[in-house]
Amino acid sequence: MTNIISRVFEDEAAARYAAERIVFRGVPSRDVKVIAGSDAEATNAKMAQAEVDDGTMSAYASALEKGQAVLVVRATYKPLTAATVVRDLLSKMDTIDVGDVVEDYYRVDGPEVASSVLKEHPLFLTVRFDRTGYSGGPVTKGLGWRMLSQRRARTSAIRGGGFKSRVFWPMPLLSTKQRKKSVISGGRYMSKAFWPMALLSTKPRSNSVIKGGDLPLSRALGWPAVS
Repeated sequence: MTNIISRVFEDEAAARYAAERIVFRGVPSRDVKVIAGSDAEATNAKMAQAEVDDGTMSAYASALEKGQAVLVVRATYKPLTAATVVRDLLSKMDTIDVGDVVEDYYRVDGPEVASSVLKEHPLFLTVRFDRTGYSGGPVTKGLGWRMLSQRRARTSAIRGGGFKSRVFWPMPLLSTKQRKKSVISGGRYMSKAFWPMALLSTKPRSNSVIKGGDLPLSRALGWPAVS
């Protein structure tokens, strides 16, 4: 939503002071225009560009011929309630009454075609070559670096082909010793450290944890131990 608000001031200095106060309250400077001058063709073009109401332009043109100035504000959503803020500021200033003309109207917004999504800083992420002196080309060329280097066969990520294990003491990465069945020196087993006990039992398996193999619960209920 956009409101086009315009007023006539005694001279250009008064209009510019009002414009500064409006911008100070948060309205973007691109939405505030001051039109002054005696060239009718130029001022009419500026008023048309600022979207002054067609029926109001003739009254404003007469005021401009007298040396007065026109202030036009395009009040949008920035800041919030921008139209109310502008109206309150202008009501406290000395403006000139030019008759029964449309100085405040609502304009239906439509799609805007722009070369950049940023109107105030269109080159926010772009470096201008005319200011840096850069004429193009790879950065590596300016620093004296090669873009590509010849691939070398390497077996280590350490420069010179060394290994991390050799930094502290001469130790091979792989051992050639025969693998052991026990981590205890001498090949012993933990079970033999306390009493002679075999790791695996050769006794036949039993269906009961009770010595002798009795099954009292299944026997009492008449259930088979295995179905």
